[in-house]
Amino acid sequence: MVLSRRNGFSQVIGAKPQKICLFGMFGGGNFGNDASLEAFLLFLREARPEAAIACVCVDPDAIGKAHQIVTTPISAPEFSNTLLRFCNKVSMRIIGRLANWGRAIKYVRQFDIIIVPGTSTLNDYGSGPFGTSYGLFRWAASARLSGVKFCFIGTGAGPILNSTSRRMLRSAAAWAYFRSFRDQVSKDFLSSLGIDTSRDQVYPDLVFRLPTLLPVRDNTGGKLTTVGIGLMNYNGWRAGARSGSDTAIYETYIEKMGRFVNSLLDRGYRVRLIIGETVDMRAVRDIGRIAKASGYDLIDGTRFTRRARQLVAEPINSLHDVMRQIGDTDVVVATRFHNVVCALKLALPTISIGYEAKNDAVMTDFGLGDFCQSVENLDLELLETHLTELLKDKEHYRAVVRRHLDHVLFRVKEHEQELLSKIL
Repeated sequence: MVLSRRNGFSQVIGAKPQKICLFGMFGGGNFGNDASLEAFLLFLREARPEAAIACVCVDPDAIGKAHQIVTTPISAPEFSNTLLRFCNKVSMRIIGRLANWGRAIKYVRQFDIIIVPGTSTLNDYGSGPFGTSYGLFRWAASARLSGVKFCFIGTGAGPILNSTSRRMLRSAAAWAYFRSFRDQVSKDFLSSLGIDTSRDQVYPDLVFRLPTLLPVRDNTGGKLTTVGIGLMNYNGWRAGARSGSDTAIYETYIEKMGRFVNSLLDRGYRVRLIIGETVDMRAVRDIGRIAKASGYDLIDGTRFTRRARQLVAEPINSLHDVMRQIGDTDVVVATRFHNVVCALKLALPTISIGYEAKNDAVMTDFGLGDFCQSVENLDLELLETHLTELLKDKEHYRAVVRRHLDHVLFRVKEHEQELLSKIL
């Protein structure tokens, strides 16, 4: 028997894990997160059809039903026993937290490997230290205590503003048996925390692995040029981590995007509103109200009213819906990362209005790094300039994206080969 050792884990060289557990914020309403899981499951089922696969996630019922796998929640539900609920409340939830630790340790022991596939797991966006950061730390530490390999595959990292979250997430990343990143920014961020990433590689986001749906144009808008607007319920990086957070960031973003959408409608463009998470419907409704004040009714997939064909928003329940609807556009302006990814997968000229460096990184990888802005410093004049440039030379920019897409898909295959040779 030949053993190799890394970060305290022993491994039989050549042995393949038979029991694989995936971990992530899946089922929480973020279509990009769920698509990362779907993409990795697609790879696993092709590469390791004999392996038993389970998942630790936010909504085990939804994920289990969607993918036909065994699931368990990241955190156990509230105690059903009245006395235990009372004791947990009196102890400031310490009893519940200890029970969650015991449950995680018991659960991970049945697996050969725990994998976090894709997503921005190593940051503290919208969460305090005892939210998602603590959940990831608990499961990573439980795996380490149980001698089970814990891996980050194609992960996104940084920033981490809270010092407690930073300590927990740094530990989880440092303990990992294997790491790969979806962009150089993430790798550099972990390096800045003092973690040795010299053996870690950078590969494209896992979602590029999903099949690309053939675009289907909706002819209800006639021959109007269609601009896809990817909206986000963005309230600042710390939103959700504190009570009574300032709404000014969201209101400023929506006011600017509303003006931009109205200007497009006034000039005769057709606009399709797109989301990347269920909570983003708030932004769609607010843009719809702004447009209505200027005489443009929002078509919701069922109603056709005056000037309605110009402004469209239809139900979106997955990243596949996002891709189908983006396929009905000529150019995309998007805030959420995986809205940008979908546009690039379809080789569309794209403008990013991002809230962290991951958007800029993927846009640069596709030769569109000059068409990026920050959501909190959105310049409408610059946005108009970028849109004019992309529409003026649309076919050129499509060709640029296609050329880079070929290389991205090649790198996706290289990533899979590394996973098969090193951990699977």
